[in-house]
Order: sequence, then structure tokens, then C-alpha cells
Amino acid sequence: MSTVFLYCSVVGGTILVLQFLMLAFGVGADSDVDGGHDVGHDQGAFLKLFTLQTLSTFLCFFGLVGLGTEQLGWSPATVAIVATAAGIAALWLVARLMRGLAGLQAQGNVDLRNTVGSDASVYLRIPAHGQGHGRVLVRVQGRTVECRAVSRADEIPTGVAVRVLECTDDERLVVAPIDGVAR
Repeated sequence: MSTVFLYCSVVGGTILVLQFLMLAFGVGADSDVDGGHDVGHDQGAFLKLFTLQTLSTFLCFFGLVGLGTEQLGWSPATVAIVATAAGIAALWLVARLMRGLAGLQAQGNVDLRNTVGSDASVYLRIPAHGQGHGRVLVRVQGRTVECRAVSRADEIPTGVAVRVLECTDDERLVVAPIDGVAR
């Protein structure tokens, strides 16, 4: 049984070290490649536990705990149960950590439709009746952005507080002075 535990710990540990080194040197990073086909890859929660990282962690911990408990003189059945439990616990922990890290991922794209109803400040004057566009500074998704803006009424000078009424398809904001907007 010692040989099985030794091989498991060596194989699992080697894969973990190689993964770490590849990550440290930027090899094997994720990429957004679209192969042009649509295949359903929806997996159950149980199958998502089994990745190269989690399986190599299972092997490493199964082998190390198996070797350690075997040296304590425990019975082979107890050693196998404890080693398997340690491997499963390590597998589950790594899966949870990876799921948590995946949740930190963000696109960073600003969706200007989220500005509708927000207050903004005119940065460059906005011509009257949609006869061109000016610029406004508006806070959206936790950041201040400069956007093209049009007015359907009179000209709006620089520095005036405005409210965003809508976002057009070409990502121009339709604005009106706050004092002229129904609340």
C-alpha cells in the first residue's frame, strides 16, 4: 500500500508544482476563443468538482496522508479511509476556492443604459434640438465617464446640471436640465 500512496503523492504533487510554475510564467492562461460552434456544456455541480487542479490535489493529499497514517501503524482499512477522506476534503476545498476566484471575474464594460435617470454635468455645451452633440460627465457603475449628449429642447451651456432621459442606439445620451425635468 505504501507504493500506491507514494505514487499518488508524487504524481499529484508534480502536477500541482507544474501548474504553479506554468501559472507563474503565464503559460496556459485562459483565452476567449470562439470556435464557431455552439455545444451545450452544462454540467451538474458534482461534475464541476473534477478538474485537473482538484484531482491532482486529491492525489497529493491522499498519498501524503496515506503515507503518514501508515507510518503510525494504523490498520490498512483505517489508513485507506482516512487518506480518502483527506483527499476528498482537499478536493472540495480547492473546488470551493476556484469557484470563489471565478466569482471575482468582471468584464469592466460600461453599459450606458444604466445612466438613464442619473444626474450629470454638462462638460461641453449641448446644441439645441439635436443639432449636434455636446458632452456630459455622468457617474455610472461606480465610475465617472464622459459621454456624447443631445438635447431635444434649448441649448444647454457648460456646467449645467442635467438628467439623463434616455440612451440612444448609437450611445448618445438624451438629456434635459434638471429644473426642466419632471421628477
